[in-house]
Amino acid sequence: MSIKQDYVIFIFKNGKLDYSNLNIYKDTKDNSLTISNYKDYFSSLNSDYLKYEKKHTPYHVFISTTNDFSPRAILALSKELLLYGLLLGIIVSCILSLIYSRNLRKQFNELNTLIDSYKTVSPGQPSKKRNLISEFQVLEENISEMFRKLDEASRNLESQYQKEQKKQKDRIDFIRGSNHELKTPIMSLRLILEGMLHDFPEYADKPHHMQVAIKKLDDMTSLVNEIMDASRLEIEFAEGKTDLTEAVKNTLEWFEPIILDQNITMDLSKLNGEMTINIPGKHLKKVCSNLISNALKYSPSDSTIEIGYRASRNIFYIQNKMNSPIQLDVKEIVRPFHTQDSSENFPSHGLGLFVVDNILTKYDYRYQIVQNPDEFIFMIKLTPNNPF
Repeated sequence: MSIKQDYVIFIFKNGKLDYSNLNIYKDTKDNSLTISNYKDYFSSLNSDYLKYEKKHTPYHVFISTTNDFSPRAILALSKELLLYGLLLGIIVSCILSLIYSRNLRKQFNELNTLIDSYKTVSPGQPSKKRNLISEFQVLEENISEMFRKLDEASRNLESQYQKEQKKQKDRIDFIRGSNHELKTPIMSLRLILEGMLHDFPEYADKPHHMQVAIKKLDDMTSLVNEIMDASRLEIEFAEGKTDLTEAVKNTLEWFEPIILDQNITMDLSKLNGEMTINIPGKHLKKVCSNLISNALKYSPSDSTIEIGYRASRNIFYIQNKMNSPIQLDVKEIVRPFHTQDSSENFPSHGLGLFVVDNILTKYDYRYQIVQNPDEFIFMIKLTPNNPF
C-alpha cells in the first residue's frame, strides 16, 4: 500500500510516559499520561493502526501509525480496492453463473422431458408435477396449452376426414344405386317398346303394355325426383327453427286418404305442446313425411301408429306395428336404395330413411331405431349433439 504513513511513538517507563514524538505528555484533563489513561487518550491503540508493541521492564513501547488521507493517497487506495473488488466480483459472478446455469439446464431438461412425454401421452392427461420456477411454469403452461390445442385440432381434422371419407363412400354407393335403379326400368321399357314395335305375340295387347310403359315412366320420374331431392341435401344447408308438433300434424293431412283406406288409428295423445327444433320447415317436412310414410308402409291394416314425445319431451318417436315379422337391418335400412318391399300406395326406392338420416345428421340430431319382433320404433333425440 503506497499511502504515506506517520509513526507515533510512546515509551512508558514504570507505567509513566517517558517519551513521545508528538510532544504530548498530558491528557485533556492536564494529567500526566500513563498506560492506564493512554488507552482513553489514544482510542486507536487496539485498532489496526497499532503496528508494534514491546514490553521490557521497566520500559513499555508502543508504535502506531496514522493514515494519510490526502487525495493522492485516497486515489491510490481506491484503485487498490477497485482491483480487489473487481477480482472478488468476478469470482462471485462465476460462482453465481455456474449455479444459475446448472439450474437453467435442469429447468430445460424438465421442459424437454415434458415435451417428450407428449409423444406418448395425450395432452389432456395430467402431467407429472415439476419443480419449475415461475417463468418456466408459465412456459410449461403455454406449451401444454399449445399441445392441447394441436391435439384438439388434430382430432377435429381426423373427425372431419372420417366424415368426408364416409360421405365419399356414400356418394359412390348413391351413384351406383342410382345407375342400377334407373337401368332396370329403362331396359324393361325398351323390351316393351321393341316387342310392340316388332309385333311380338306377347305384346299383342298394345293398350295394356302402353299403360305398363307409362307406369314405368312414372316410376322413373318419381325415382329421378327422389334422387334429386337426396342429392340436393349434400349442398343445401339453411338455418331455421320449426315447431315439430305442427309439422307432424300438417304432414298427417297429406296421408289422410291412405290412413282412412287402411283404417289406421293415429295415436297423438303424447304429441302435445309446442316443440321448436333447429331444423328449417322445408327439411323438417321431409323428415316427417318419410317417417310417417315408412310407418304406414309397414303397418298392417286396422293397427295403431303412435306419435309423440317421451323422456320429459327430450325424445320424439314414431311407433308402429310390423305388417310381417321381417327382421330389418337397422344399419342398412338408412342406406340409399335399400328396400324391403314396395306397394301400390307406397312405391319405394329406398331413399326415405336415407334422406331422414342425412337431414338429422346435417343438423346434429341423433336418432335411434329399435325393432322388436312385431313393432318398429324410430326415435330422435331433441337435444342436438347428445347421444342416446
